[in-house]
Amino acid sequence: MTETKAFPPTRRWRIAALIVFTILLHVLAIHWGEASFNAAKTDDQASSDMNVTLVQLEQPKQPVSLPVATKQKPPKPRPTPVPKAPPPTEGPTNPVVETSSVVAPDAQPGPASGEATAAAVPATDVSAPAPTADNTATKTEQGTQYQFDPPPSADLEYDVHAFFDNLDWHGTSTQTWKTGNNRYTVDGEVYVRMFAKITFLSYTSQGDLNEFGVSPEIYTEKKRNRPATNTHFNRERNLVSFSSSTTTYPRVGGEQDRASIIWQLAAIGRGDATKFTPGAVVDMFVAGVRDGEVWRMQIVGKEEIRLSDGTHQAWHVVRQPRPGSYDQRLDIWLTPDKQWYPARLRFTETNGDYLEMSLSNLKTR
Repeated sequence: MTETKAFPPTRRWRIAALIVFTILLHVLAIHWGEASFNAAKTDDQASSDMNVTLVQLEQPKQPVSLPVATKQKPPKPRPTPVPKAPPPTEGPTNPVVETSSVVAPDAQPGPASGEATAAAVPATDVSAPAPTADNTATKTEQGTQYQFDPPPSADLEYDVHAFFDNLDWHGTSTQTWKTGNNRYTVDGEVYVRMFAKITFLSYTSQGDLNEFGVSPEIYTEKKRNRPATNTHFNRERNLVSFSSSTTTYPRVGGEQDRASIIWQLAAIGRGDATKFTPGAVVDMFVAGVRDGEVWRMQIVGKEEIRLSDGTHQAWHVVRQPRPGSYDQRLDIWLTPDKQWYPARLRFTETNGDYLEMSLSNLKTR
């Protein structure tokens, strides 16, 4: 018979320790996977934050009224200085001027300079509107003017709950809002962390802060496993164009992209809160990655929402696509007590898939 040798005691301990360590790694991996993908949060506060019941809204009946540039306050007229009388002199120093200044009572002085000619123009002619003024007035009557006050720069972090491909996903989203020197930038991304960070969506919008509020120049969007796309708001050619299609639109001012529209609504809320009343509508032309259309943002009303730091009153704004459209529905909750920052966002597809973001951390600059 062949003699079987048993493992030495030291080696047996090493094998046992290795098996225990392997089991622990598997348990940790399973626990981490549940937390990252399908496990529902046990914290009552977090679970209540992410439950939203959407109600189908009736399409608004009022005509579309796109934003127009805010009126600039006219400068205050400067008072015309009254010339002081020259001091009396002992003798005539300039006989020619003194002689020519004598005018008969019935005589009418003629214009002696360009200034005098302008002053002689009748008041009716001065106040008569020019053709360009008529065009501007007509455009103003067909649009809506807003006062804008963009929120201060801030870093925002959101808890993300998404449902697609019949799976629940939990992740994180960040947005960075920067303003300064009449410029703005929005940088955002949505991601999950597995063995490495996996980004599902990233985007950037940048442009000016002017009489139209938040005015984008370029919007860049990058989805996972897809090339980045650019949407251009060209100011030299007054054209909205896309890198992923040949479609173009005239740029007249007030156009938005998918990221800037959220901050435009926040700027309107801070600067012109009277526009936020239940049933009101804010119309904007929004350019996506291939084309654009007018979005009707319906003001549903104020609602109480729960965040990580407690409950807040928020204005619920909804973009509901037209019947028969395959576009997604967008729900936005803006919190006046938090500088009108977007506290919750929800993107819902026509097939029921959705992505919901709830503000978990806010750091102003």
